[in-house]
Amino acid sequence: MNEELINQIVRRILSDPALQGLLQGNLSPAGDRAVKSQALVLLNYVPDFPRVLTKVQQRWGANYTLNVLPSDQVYTANPELPLGMTWITAQDALSKSDWQKLILPTCSPNTLAKAALGIRDNPICEMIGRGITEGNSIELVMEYLGLTAKTPLAYKELYEGYIQTLQSYGVRVCANLEDVTFALNPVQQYPTHPDQQTSVIDEQKKTAAYAECSFKPNEIHFLKKFLGDKQAYGFPEESRVLVKQGTVISPLARDTLKLRRIELWMEKEEGRG
Repeated sequence: MNEELINQIVRRILSDPALQGLLQGNLSPAGDRAVKSQALVLLNYVPDFPRVLTKVQQRWGANYTLNVLPSDQVYTANPELPLGMTWITAQDALSKSDWQKLILPTCSPNTLAKAALGIRDNPICEMIGRGITEGNSIELVMEYLGLTAKTPLAYKELYEGYIQTLQSYGVRVCANLEDVTFALNPVQQYPTHPDQQTSVIDEQKKTAAYAECSFKPNEIHFLKKFLGDKQAYGFPEESRVLVKQGTVISPLARDTLKLRRIELWMEKEEGRG
């Protein structure tokens, strides 16, 4: 068989449409993996890792290479990751500055509060703080905050304030891992697992929290029965805030008021000198 005949046979084989489709089918997945964006999954401890990790893989795995940064408890538990997800050390996560997305599928109350207040005392909170500072895309799931119908109203309002603070930073929030819509607007649900609880704050009750006095421009009458950290940040610095007797003031709010040099006064009840 001469060389020319061999070349003709090879060309015919390579030009066969069936072979071309097979070659493209084999090459496409590798090409897709090469261009996938890098996402960092910040994983807090939960009892049902298999469900959570499977949902994360299904939801984000098609578009992102998923790197999982575990909390200390998660590291100790060492759950098995689905195919396509890999562990990453805190050192490696912190050394990378171009994460396309940060994902918090199991955000804990502790992590939520620290993120809202800008506290960076562990690798997960440090990554959240950096992500907010650099304007990265951050998506947070509220499913594991643990708030229920029995949780006191003031306590729920405190954490709703943290959620709204994070949303004001650009963090996108959704109720649970089945919820396909992340929102920048306030989420009107307190998710619990497995049952979902509706928000305790009715939209109609969101009236003005305080009224300014006409005789002193920096004196504010706070009208609500609970003063949380979110409200404390809403007052002008070096102002004076008057609250009614019986108003519940959270410890974080007191610290914030002191930090911002805001005086806190208790109004006298009518009829008392």
